[in-house]
Amino acid sequence: MTLKPGTLESWRGQIFLAAWTLYAGYYICRKDMGETAGGSLHFAVSLACFGLTYALGQVVGGTLADRYGARRIALAGAAISISCTLLLAWFSQPVPALLLQLGNGLGQGFGWPSLLKLIGASFRRGERDRVLGWWSSSYILGGLLATSLTAWLLHTGFAVHFGFHPAYFFSSAILFCAAVFFYATTKGVPDRLFPLKPGLSTGSRPTQAHDWSLLLRNRNVQMISSMYFFLKMTRYTLLFWLPHYLISGFGYSVHGAEHTASYFELCGFLGPLAVGYATQRWFRNRRMALGATMLFTLAFVCLLHPMLAESGWFGMVVSISLMGILIHGADLLMSGMAVLDAVPERLHGRATGLVNGFGSIGQVISPLLATLFVARLGWAQLFDLFVFFALVAGSICAFAAHLDLSLTPPPNRSVLETADQPL
Repeated sequence: MTLKPGTLESWRGQIFLAAWTLYAGYYICRKDMGETAGGSLHFAVSLACFGLTYALGQVVGGTLADRYGARRIALAGAAISISCTLLLAWFSQPVPALLLQLGNGLGQGFGWPSLLKLIGASFRRGERDRVLGWWSSSYILGGLLATSLTAWLLHTGFAVHFGFHPAYFFSSAILFCAAVFFYATTKGVPDRLFPLKPGLSTGSRPTQAHDWSLLLRNRNVQMISSMYFFLKMTRYTLLFWLPHYLISGFGYSVHGAEHTASYFELCGFLGPLAVGYATQRWFRNRRMALGATMLFTLAFVCLLHPMLAESGWFGMVVSISLMGILIHGADLLMSGMAVLDAVPERLHGRATGLVNGFGSIGQVISPLLATLFVARLGWAQLFDLFVFFALVAGSICAFAAHLDLSLTPPPNRSVLETADQPL
């Protein structure tokens, strides 16, 4: 494929902007459920059910993206999420709402693996870290926009009237506009922007079963999936439960709790951005070593959190901000950057879907963990549990980094084995 001068950069700019916009819209239709759910038990059940189909959607969406193309599956997931979220505006009764959230979770699961595959095919190894660091602002700002939109609707008279929930209507409309923009912007863009290296396109194509077998035996994918289970459980517990923690544990007003909790995502944007530059400049692409450093630091911050929280509002904001930076940075480092480099391009969708699907099992557990653990032991002990999770995840990364020191790839390896190099 021969490209005219400037065409490649133009296409890559279009893909980045389209993927950023679409995933921001995706996240608005995901985060709004946390802002509009009522009572703790209903909230926990909704989040757990959503997380279950979200995990399934990751694996299914990644598989379909590898087979039918990332662009098609990203739009298909958006269509499912739009439909379910729009219907939630009218059908808020417990059973219909739960079924629609199940559908929404399935559609939401298509977004991450398909868009990561699209970025993986558009940017070379070595470029992707910084690109993904900036791209991560899509879901971080998308979550903040969902929170702000819902708060604005509730405080300006657009509350629930006659069973109609305007927050779901507006969030689905935003995702619809983002999907239309994505379709128009990526129309005509090739599925991949770089030709295969000489010799890699020869021979028969591996079967789906063979690909899955090699993927499941990939050492890096195994390590990342294991640590990501603990990291994602921590992230989603904080993402959806911080306002409740501030209200019930410290007596914050609803507005004050939402404002203070927003620092988790607002400052969290700095984590992926810092990781995108640090992984090459200071860690020489040793992502497991960087991940272990961040997770052990997270364990220390969680250990200090009760003391910082008791010191006042400023201490609370500092602690929440540091946790946001470290969690979001380690999250993208492992579930995005490391996974794309661990496997060849033909497996990008399945690999990211598998890792995030396994991590989403932790997401399923997180609401039940918050309700049951806090009810018995209180909020302070929950952060002690986060210390344990961070130490376990960090230890897995440290073990993987230690193995990397003594492993060197032998010559004449297959395409998949060549991608399975030390992280």
